[in-house]
Amino acid sequence: MYAIVYKEDRVPMCARLKESGPDAIVTWDSDAKAKAFLESKGGDFVSAYDVVAIGDDTLKDMAGAMGIKEEEIELIPFPS
Repeated sequence: MYAIVYKEDRVPMCARLKESGPDAIVTWDSDAKAKAFLESKGGDFVSAYDVVAIGDDTLKDMAGAMGIKEEEIELIPFPS
């Protein structure tokens, strides 16, 4: 599973699913699909974001960037 994070602060691309609580992190099932999504948005978008494989370390980093606990992270596949 892969996520897209903003290079500057490592905040992941998210989707609002409910009124309260943290937004869900949008995921892709392959690196190629995540990169294709970025490329479809244009060069400025590609240069501002990174595709990262989701693992224990990246979940911890994304939770920290979002200001939440790892246990609060919700993942949602793209497209949902």
